[in-house]
Amino acid sequence: MKINKKNRVLYYKNELNDDFGNIELEQKDVPSDYKYIRSKTFDILFSSWFYWLILKVFLGLYTIFRGYKIIGRENVKEYYKVCKENNSAGFIYSNHTSNEDAFDRQIRIIGKRRVNALANSNILSQKFLSFICKAGGYIPLGTSLKSQKEMLDCFKYYLYNKKQDILIYPEAHIWPYYTKIRPLRAAAFHYPAKFNVPILPVVTIYLPRKRKNSKPRKALVIGKPIVPKKDLSVSENKVYLRDETQKAMDTIASSYNQVEYIKYIKKED
Repeated sequence: MKINKKNRVLYYKNELNDDFGNIELEQKDVPSDYKYIRSKTFDILFSSWFYWLILKVFLGLYTIFRGYKIIGRENVKEYYKVCKENNSAGFIYSNHTSNEDAFDRQIRIIGKRRVNALANSNILSQKFLSFICKAGGYIPLGTSLKSQKEMLDCFKYYLYNKKQDILIYPEAHIWPYYTKIRPLRAAAFHYPAKFNVPILPVVTIYLPRKRKNSKPRKALVIGKPIVPKKDLSVSENKVYLRDETQKAMDTIASSYNQVEYIKYIKKED
């Protein structure tokens, strides 16, 4: 694996919990009156306008301008076919290496329908940001029993009623330019197991550029859809989906000659 001469080094203790995203919004619980589903007429109209005319156009042009390469688009068609047979949408599972990840997945990969993104509830610390993000498809991760129930109702509504996909980062934390896949928790796969819907794995990779010492070129690799097994229970499917997704994403990440722009070193106790 190549190491760029402008390489930085980051030290970590725990692959599951350490975060290098530099986001300092206050962590908050989901308010008891928070409405997960966009149901009011104004919210629906503004959200549709904001998503298709602002996010889709301007962020789409932005990602094209940045030169993001998309590999494996044919797998999206296969994913759509599986979803159609299931009469639902599904979940997109991806590694988390940048604050821009949601733009890439929501705007560039899935083009025919909307994508909602499950994210940390810290965005709720700012009302305007919360409003804008919700219009763009943001779903806050609930922690209380009430918010968990409403979040699951929200998932079911968008997956089956609206046929809108849901984006999840099972690694949870941002590791900039990281070229491997961190261990995935089985708990993160409870949702597709519970709703019996397919998963589309997507991996960000970092490829070398012709000009030496420059930042690597970002590319998104789309894997083949992963489908829950009908003969397994929810608990068993949760583990099965985690194992298959981990395997698929590991294979993708190791199949390319990536540039290690930032070197990650584990601290010894």
